[in-house]
Amino acid sequence: MARTVRRSRMVGPQWTRVDRRPIAPPGCALWPIEGRRAPGRMAPFPLRGPLPFGPSSVAQRPAGTRRGPGKPWAWGDGCRMAEMTKRERVERAMRLEETDRVPLYDLLLCDAAIEHFSGQELPPLAETPEVRATVDAMTGVAISRMLDATRSSGFGPLVDSEYTNEYGFRYRTCAREKTSWIVERPFHDVAGAAEYLKRRTADLLRRAAEIRANPSACREAHARAFADIQARIGDTVHLLAQQGVGLDDVRVELGLEWFSYLDADDPGLVSEALEAHTELNLATCHAIADVRLSPAVLTYGDIAYKQRLLHSPTWLRREFFPRLKRINDAWHEHGLLCLFHSDGYLMEVMDDLVATGIDGLNPIETVAGMSLREVRRKYPGLFLAGGIDMSQLLSNGTPEQVREVCRQAIRDASPGFLMGSTTEADNSCRAENLIAMYEVAHEGVGAADGG
Repeated sequence: MARTVRRSRMVGPQWTRVDRRPIAPPGCALWPIEGRRAPGRMAPFPLRGPLPFGPSSVAQRPAGTRRGPGKPWAWGDGCRMAEMTKRERVERAMRLEETDRVPLYDLLLCDAAIEHFSGQELPPLAETPEVRATVDAMTGVAISRMLDATRSSGFGPLVDSEYTNEYGFRYRTCAREKTSWIVERPFHDVAGAAEYLKRRTADLLRRAAEIRANPSACREAHARAFADIQARIGDTVHLLAQQGVGLDDVRVELGLEWFSYLDADDPGLVSEALEAHTELNLATCHAIADVRLSPAVLTYGDIAYKQRLLHSPTWLRREFFPRLKRINDAWHEHGLLCLFHSDGYLMEVMDDLVATGIDGLNPIETVAGMSLREVRRKYPGLFLAGGIDMSQLLSNGTPEQVREVCRQAIRDASPGFLMGSTTEADNSCRAENLIAMYEVAHEGVGAADGG
């Protein structure tokens, strides 16, 4: 009796389409597919024996095995999927199609993991051109060997330092934490914050106008920078851009207290600043968009924390979601997908986020209350990226605990899952745990079920 197979197109490097219908390779029968992406499509399943395609290292699924509880998705007896390129693997995952293995998406910022995957020892860190070139090259090699996709390719700060930007903000940078934060602002009250925000808004609008007047200059500068990144990370997919509506920038620069006061006393000023950020990003999008360079971008806005939103749903529906939709729509015009990033618990506004046109969700922060299984069940049309806790599991767990969680994540979220940490694999993560996550990703399509 024919088995029904869900959630797969089974159209890849091995099979071609004629009038949008796949042709099975020799030895395979065509079975109907029932699923969200391709109702009524046909998928090839073998009638007998192993097929002569695909590397022997790719895991095979015995007949009758299943994807897990509630997931009737299986390969036939002895069927292998040929090894994919990273771009093929990432694009198919983003289209919710099956892949030869789960792709890895992350930000690699863990020094020990960089040493492991690059096969080199980091030099003594110092702020010199030679050291910078060495560590950035090492990071690129490590990314090329570990990750299928990323949005960051540099090593990060080399030494602890402080600097002051053009607006008078003083920042402190921590090399170990790979981050920086504001230690002093150029204003000391709400009135000063308002004056700064007016100046900043005007500068953003001027930059947007300059890009619209000469988009080719923006395009060429971005293409050069992107080519340099791609040269370092090899065939790993790098997201083309990262864009928000300005909420993170304005909130961090003002500080949450003064942001709240200013938004209450003069909401139009905050709204104008968000609009200026959005206009700049729209101008940049139309100047640099090129799906040949990358299949996707990151759109973002940290709007939540553990179990709660940072802003009310009413405020987000007025100021955030409409602008996010305009940015997503702009990238969609050029054929790129939009992976949305926000830390925290988002379920209260997930319907709003989906309505903005997001294609994927990251990082699915489990310690904040998010669940891969729940998001996959409620929003089956999204691809998911992340899901492996970095604040406790990757930092304090054991490799075997990591393997168990990773295999369960694959069962819960695949296909359409790019596995990775819940935001970044930084120096808080144990290298052996990142290696364990990498090893699970390379076990193949059936290993998560014991196939």
